[in-house]
Amino acid sequence: MYLSLSTKKMEKPDTISEEKLLEGCRKNDRKYQEIFYKRFFDLLYPLCLSRIHDSQEAMLVLNNTFLKAFKNIHQYNATGSLESWLRRILFNSVMDYFRKNKKHNGHLDIMEKVGQIIPIASTAQSNLYYADLLEMINQLPVLSKEVFHLFAIEGYSHQHIAEMLQIPEGTSKWHLHQARKILKAKLTKNGYSAKVLNIHS
Repeated sequence: MYLSLSTKKMEKPDTISEEKLLEGCRKNDRKYQEIFYKRFFDLLYPLCLSRIHDSQEAMLVLNNTFLKAFKNIHQYNATGSLESWLRRILFNSVMDYFRKNKKHNGHLDIMEKVGQIIPIASTAQSNLYYADLLEMINQLPVLSKEVFHLFAIEGYSHQHIAEMLQIPEGTSKWHLHQARKILKAKLTKNGYSAKVLNIHS
């Protein structure tokens, strides 16, 4: 259990509106924080586990995601869905995890998947450290970064990405194009020419 639920009488968790739930979390009310945690756990945990293939490590990252959400809950302004806002925090938490665990067992797989989107010659790939690649991806604009990760690393289609992020499918494709363009420039800047990378403009 992440938080201990108070025995004080309150509305049933399922009947509490999102607005009231957010208001309670902004006041740092632990009752509402636990309800928030339980309401979004089933959404976020499978996503986290699909990226970090270790249940204990995934739980640590997920709990860190909720802590970040509670700390920054005042920044959510309802311009997008709450679920999308939480997914972005989860994504950043996962990226932080990968950066701190440079020897993560999935790094070769991710290098290979990224190479399918931005072809990297084997000689260049062997010299491109995993942490450096993650740092380049992390520097992408927020939405472009998430689209790139979902498409290139998680293997989601643009249709699924559009549904998950609640954006048009064409917007997803545009952000992938932008991410490729930015990453190509970063790779070239770091000494991997377009010729070496086998990237054709």
